Amino acid sequence: MASYRQSPNQLLASLPAWEFELIRPDIRTSLLTLGDVLVEPGAELELVYFPHGGVISSFVNLTDGEAIEVGMFGRDGVFGAAAVLNGGVSPTAAIVQYPGAATVIEARRFESVAIRSPTLQSLIMQHQWIDFMQAEQMIACNASHDVSSRVSGRLLRLRDLAQSDRLPVTQETLARMLGVRRNSVSLAAGALQDAGAIRYSRGQVEIVNAHVLTDRCCECYEVSKSHNLRRHRAPRLSLPAAY
Repeated sequence: MASYRQSPNQLLASLPAWEFELIRPDIRTSLLTLGDVLVEPGAELELVYFPHGGVISSFVNLTDGEAIEVGMFGRDGVFGAAAVLNGGVSPTAAIVQYPGAATVIEARRFESVAIRSPTLQSLIMQHQWIDFMQAEQMIACNASHDVSSRVSGRLLRLRDLAQSDRLPVTQETLARMLGVRRNSVSLAAGALQDAGAIRYSRGQVEIVNAHVLTDRCCECYEVSKSHNLRRHRAPRLSLPAAY
């Protein structure tokens, strides 16, 4: 039996042993395939996702047909948990941006387990607040900063979550994430490639020099990193030694 401390997902690894034993019988490992739509806005969530190496992006769909990224979820967090505990309907679309494994649990089983798991409840609330701050930061960034700095920041964030310098991200995908025209992303990516920061090849971005990207991104990337550090702080909660 795998130890809860060995979980590739940092939220699950943060659970005390007795709480992990509550959720363990209901979880399984699933593969997140690049481009898969996990849920549409307004639809009921069937699963809660705890990514290992895969990355999930959430999008708000606009009436003009455009979609803008408002969240990115990886090994340091969870997708769908807060929505399941608040009615079960997803307010956003969710798409796999980087393939990899994830621990998943059926929504109804997660709700049942969470009721008996005080640390899990506290962690979900903590992560929900951080995700909210991240979404606010993304909105402010999209409104205030140039495309080049935003492309740099998004690539760095995706790299952090995927733990890989090779990212299956097309210019069209980046444009959708940022809510801008593809031509704007093409110009920004070309400048980053000329600067030796990245290399494009067959629909993939290879980060060649992360320091150049860091120099060119706006302050939102560092703000986002500081938010994410809070995910790993223990919740302020006294727990029983056993259940």
